[in-house]
Amino acid sequence: MNIKSLLFFPLVICALSVNAQEQGEVDQFIKDVKVKTFDCPSDDIIPQLDDYLASRNISKFQRFQLRLEKTHWQICNGNFSQAEATVDSIIADPNAQQTEEYYALAVYQKGFLFDIREDNRRCDFYRQSKELAADKFDDISLSSELGLMTYCEASIDEGQKLKRLFTILELYSSRGDAPTIAHIHNNIGLIYGRIGQHVLAAEQFQKTYDIGLPHYQGSNKYASLISVFTSLLASGQYYEAELVINELDNARSQVDVPLVHAWYYYAKGRFYQRLNRANELRQTVIDWQPYLVNMKKSIYAGMHRWFGTEVCLNERDLECIQRFVLEEESNGPKALSFLSGNVDYLALRAKAYLELGNIEKSREYWTEYTTELRAKLASNQASGKVLGVANMYNKIGELENSLIREQRNRDRMAIASIVVLLLAILLIVVMWRKKQAETRSYDSVTALLNSRAAIGKIRKIVAPSQDKTNALALFDLANFKEVNRSLGSINADDAIQKIALTFKNITRGSDVLGRFGPEQFILCLPDIEEESAKALFERIRFTLGNTNLGAQEDIKINVRANMSIYIGSSTFEDLDEVLDDMMLSLSKKSETA
Repeated sequence: MNIKSLLFFPLVICALSVNAQEQGEVDQFIKDVKVKTFDCPSDDIIPQLDDYLASRNISKFQRFQLRLEKTHWQICNGNFSQAEATVDSIIADPNAQQTEEYYALAVYQKGFLFDIREDNRRCDFYRQSKELAADKFDDISLSSELGLMTYCEASIDEGQKLKRLFTILELYSSRGDAPTIAHIHNNIGLIYGRIGQHVLAAEQFQKTYDIGLPHYQGSNKYASLISVFTSLLASGQYYEAELVINELDNARSQVDVPLVHAWYYYAKGRFYQRLNRANELRQTVIDWQPYLVNMKKSIYAGMHRWFGTEVCLNERDLECIQRFVLEEESNGPKALSFLSGNVDYLALRAKAYLELGNIEKSREYWTEYTTELRAKLASNQASGKVLGVANMYNKIGELENSLIREQRNRDRMAIASIVVLLLAILLIVVMWRKKQAETRSYDSVTALLNSRAAIGKIRKIVAPSQDKTNALALFDLANFKEVNRSLGSINADDAIQKIALTFKNITRGSDVLGRFGPEQFILCLPDIEEESAKALFERIRFTLGNTNLGAQEDIKINVRANMSIYIGSSTFEDLDEVLDDMMLSLSKKSETA
């Protein structure tokens, strides 16, 4: 062996060592960045991913995996044509191993790309990806099954599909798998939307957004918002739909990618179009244009063209309308053929031909519009039956599960029920006693505290703060017997109520006010300045003296009230003695009068 050979072997060993190290790094990178089919890879991984793809030292297996991670990212960012080209090349590559996860993922992504275009060829790929992933790759298997259930199993009614989805939802809920739970809610929303139950669909899409937001990556955090918006708009919930538009606007500042901008401008355009707000729609079409540079072949470019045509119709731009009609008739690259079954699109074509003066062609599309609309109305009517069946299936499933749970937890539930029952009884008794006590605390005529309750509250009043007092007053209606004779005993209660109302209107919320006797009232003003208390008492007596109790009888009968006041700088420990003195004072005033 010559010297050159001896030098060559160390170089080969060194190169192999470097390759092995790099391949190990790539394997770890793939493991770290991998996300579920219904989530999105982070934008941050793309520079490193591109570096690895540019390297000659990675294996074919690793290259397939990395390429599919990139197509996943491209789909999330609306680069559908680039993603589809890569997916097609991998599926057609003779070196691709159909038993590997990356191949099943490629087939699933192809189905999803058809799904975006609402192309029924998606079903063939969903079936194939489900078979490839069965019992091996749970994530791909579940997503494929959900796609099949939602769009492809025509022989199974929607009620059974909903039942199956709710069963799957219960399974993953028990596992606490939030991202998957959000994904399932999304598919339930899709089925509700297909049968015209847009209010229910909006609820499911909103759950998808709320549950998925803390877990999903990139634009996928906000993907369900466009579904929420569409369902709200379809169900006439315009205020809520506008709130979603604002949320999408906020999302643009968080994830600055063409797809999120497309969602925002599509939602704005659809909103203004639905509400016939022509000026706002025109401005939205203008504002959207710069964001379509990287989405020229996407469905969103088609929607932009639709809204632009609506603007042309509003402005009666015949040249623009003519271009639209020619493109649609030739089925050119800008044609909106993917909207062929959409009633709003049919109405657009009918209006375009009408504006151009082609009455016959316009009538043809109006007829299609009417037929499609009637079919949708009939479908919506039938959906009530579907929901009934779905509810029945769900109730059966719930019954089966509850029987199992009941068997396992019967004793524990029985004990818990007894405890709850006893607590409920105790609560009822306490509340009843409290109510009874409160009822006994109030005078039945004036709704003021009765004598016993008022005195009880006064006894609990604490000493006043510095430079303030606790003030107490008794008011005696000296001429109430005369009032009774003038008004009649039948109206006596009305008179007392009017007097009580006078007290209520003048006193504070912290004051203690009560009916002390048939013709007497007690009032305590806690923690008040002495002069303010005297002024308030005098004001009450003055107001009582000017209260006309005979207004309804067209006679003038005023109240003549005697008053006894007590001012103290401490608590009412000696309240009984104070009240005796005050009663004696009132008695002397009555005798004098």
